[in-house]
Amino acid sequence: MVEVAAALPETKGVRLGGALYNGNHARLGEEVVRLGSAGLDFVHLDVFDGNFVPDMGFPPRTIADLRPLTTLPFEVHLGVDEPLRIIPVLVGAGVDLVLIHVESVAMPYEALHVARGHGSKVGLAISLGTPLNCLEPVIRLVDGVLLLSRVTGEGSLGSSFDALVFRRVRAVKEMVFAAEAQVDIQVAGGVRREHVGELVAAGATTLALGGGIYRARDMAQAVAEIRNVVVQAKQRR
Repeated sequence: MVEVAAALPETKGVRLGGALYNGNHARLGEEVVRLGSAGLDFVHLDVFDGNFVPDMGFPPRTIADLRPLTTLPFEVHLGVDEPLRIIPVLVGAGVDLVLIHVESVAMPYEALHVARGHGSKVGLAISLGTPLNCLEPVIRLVDGVLLLSRVTGEGSLGSSFDALVFRRVRAVKEMVFAAEAQVDIQVAGGVRREHVGELVAAGATTLALGGGIYRARDMAQAVAEIRNVVVQAKQRR
């Protein structure tokens, strides 16, 4: 296991992750190591069932096999029907944070309590079309909120980043502030360098990066450039 990242701009308070689904699935182990070498802060893993989300993501067995290859945290975007049945298996596979789609559970408040009982950090993922007021009763219970910035599961179909998410990030930031809570505000889905400054300025504290870094000629350089954008955006806040 080798993870040697070059000296990178300090972005304390804002984390950058690599969405592994965008990597070469024939070389997932190498891709996980590459994320660490490029200076990412965590691995973003999509776990989909082909039903709740019209796509398939990583099964727990694959996640467990990848876990020894890196010290980076594993954070799961969980888009499945009946998510509570799979959370114990994901925790056993070495996942550090599970983000449950709020639309997949009838009772989010109760679901968060059950999920936390399995030993990982927990949060909620929320699709673009879902009103944010569903977060208000549970905002103190979550470690993170993942705001999707495109239609869930349609990255392979070319669905692009939706600027609606900027307003949604600001709204969640205000909600967190009003509740005097400590919540990681995450954004994922088509996030590219040109979106980063406004997302950070709006209040995002974690960004999951996919095609924007995987299609770069040099991933480490792309990450360093994005970190510079984060630094500049934080200075303007």
